[in-house]
Parts: sequence; C-alpha cells; structure tokens
Amino acid sequence: MSVDRKHLSVASRVATRHPDQDDLESAVYSALADFGDLDPSYIFVTARGSDITLAGWVHVQAEVLLAEEITLRTKGVHKVHNELSPDL
Repeated sequence: MSVDRKHLSVASRVATRHPDQDDLESAVYSALADFGDLDPSYIFVTARGSDITLAGWVHVQAEVLLAEEITLRTKGVHKVHNELSPDL
C-alpha cells in the first residue's frame, strides 16, 4: 500500500498555526482588557497573519468602534474585520 505524501503535507500545513498569530491575538486581547472603559469578556479575537477579526458582543454601539480603534493601535495589526454587535 502506498501513501500519497503530497496530500499528507498539505493537510499538515493547513492544521498548523503560527506562534505569531497566537501572540498577536493575545496582544490584541490584552490591549482591549487594559482599556478601562471596555469589557472584552465576550469579544473573540482571531488572527490571520496581520489581519484581526473581532467577533462577539459588547454593551453598546460605541464600544464596537472603540474596540476596532484599540485593535488598530496594537503593534502588528494591519487590518481589522469588525464583526462585533451591541448587546440588544
């Protein structure tokens, strides 16, 4: 029985996360948590390269934009996909 190594190598690359992404996610979450007027408890941060996706809920609409501004000021972030919703 032979194994097609080409398919194995593609699958292993897809499943691998880069440590830099984990560091960037942590840095963004820390920046959000350190900002006193924002509760990041329900904000989920995902990095894909230097692009960050914010998903989840905040208390009011003004916090949606505030979270995006804080994220953009975080070193290493180049683009933010803001999918946050105010808690209705």
